[in-house]
Amino acid sequence: MSTLIGIDLQSIDEVEVSLNTFGERYTRRLFTEHEIEVCSGVDNRSHHFAARFAAKEAVMKVLNVRDLNPPWTTIEVRDGVVGVPSISLSGVAAELARRAGIGELSLSMSHDGGVAVATVIAETSHTTNGATSE
Repeated sequence: MSTLIGIDLQSIDEVEVSLNTFGERYTRRLFTEHEIEVCSGVDNRSHHFAARFAAKEAVMKVLNVRDLNPPWTTIEVRDGVVGVPSISLSGVAAELARRAGIGELSLSMSHDGGVAVATVIAETSHTTNGATSE
């Protein structure tokens, strides 16, 4: 058994520019209906979208994506009980997790000072060298 960790930072301003420039085309390509609904109904929506984008990138690092890139919408940030977020995988992302022996992913997200950050931790039944890429 081993532990995998993925972390990512995302500029909130970059997400704001993408939201303003590409609008629905941007959100539908990267986010699920649930994520769009949650983020669109709050103040500072770019902060929330940026945190979810960082979470998706952190999951990709844990999955050690190489040749098979899962669509962004196969990685979903769900709002859990008492505000604890969780990750839900489907399609290609779920298959990559299965192949890696990953059962559950733990997620922490935050945003401040113009950046959003997300950390994902996974316990896997496989032995790995533990290295993830940027």
